[in-house]
Amino acid sequence: MDYSKLGNFEAICLMVVIFVNHIVLDLPQMILNNSGTASILNTIYILILVLIFVVLILKLLKNFIGLDIIDISEYVGGKPLKILIGTLCILYLIFETVFLTRMFSHNLLLVYFPSYPISFILFLFLFIGVVANIIGKKSIIKTNTIIVPIALFSILFTFIFVADMLKIERSLPIFADGLDKIFLTGASNIFAFNGLFFLFFISPMLNKKEDTSKVTLWSVLICGIFLILSITILIFAFSDIASISRLSPIYFIIINSRLSAFLERPEAIFIFIWTLALMSFINIGIMFILSILKKLTNIKEPKYLGISVATIIFVLAMVLNGLFNFEAIANAFYKYGTLFLIFGIFTLVLIFANVKKKHSMKLKK
Repeated sequence: MDYSKLGNFEAICLMVVIFVNHIVLDLPQMILNNSGTASILNTIYILILVLIFVVLILKLLKNFIGLDIIDISEYVGGKPLKILIGTLCILYLIFETVFLTRMFSHNLLLVYFPSYPISFILFLFLFIGVVANIIGKKSIIKTNTIIVPIALFSILFTFIFVADMLKIERSLPIFADGLDKIFLTGASNIFAFNGLFFLFFISPMLNKKEDTSKVTLWSVLICGIFLILSITILIFAFSDIASISRLSPIYFIIINSRLSAFLERPEAIFIFIWTLALMSFINIGIMFILSILKKLTNIKEPKYLGISVATIIFVLAMVLNGLFNFEAIANAFYKYGTLFLIFGIFTLVLIFANVKKKHSMKLKK
């Protein structure tokens, strides 16, 4: 793909941006709903599983340094598989952008702009995404490198102001409804690391392709640490985790912390930062969609197609907005779409690619 080359820190921020948006919206609540007070153990467990998975994937990628999943798909199954995998990637990014943008916009309206139509907020976010992609990829990456650390720091900052509310006994029973909720059904919570989508594209983007392992492991560790911290704070600080606001668990921490003693309307500052994080992800999502389209269709300059991509996202967000229990649909896609594509299809393609390469090397001998 035609990417601007990235330094390691830029690449880490790229892989972490989608996680930041999910942890701000509903990721901690999803895991708490699944595992209850056992969520702390479960999160440590899934971090270990993901690290094992990443090590295996990185080993499989060693034979294809400098190639992304689209290139590898073409190597395995020719143009048909390349088009299939590319289409799945585009659909995944479109629906991820639709759900994140719509859910965040809805929450923003509830808190600050109840009289505004949701279409106005959606249009504003997507308009910025189109303009950013017309300006160019370099500005998108540089902006994201600034926004992601600030967003992570803002999340960490909120935890400090509930430290006096923490009570270890609230974590009991530590195994909640049983070990299966931690180690069996709880294993599906690896969907929380869907930023690994970019692992399958990151190698050709790096200045030093051999640093793919370093970038990926740091990204996973950062996400894992923040997820464990957020889950731990929510369990230790609040007696009834079922009562935590569905608007946003992190927002719930802010409005129930001592921050208001130091700042007037502190939630406004954090929502502004998180809004920037969402806009950064939208920019990146559209950027990747256009890059994949370019590779599949050989379009010379796809950046103006961003208008069409944004229109599709806007229409889907408006249509799906009318569906019953939109949040449940969005969370189901986030969970099962991630497990199917990232931990399923991509892994199978890599396995078949390595088998084919090994077989071809034997034939040459």
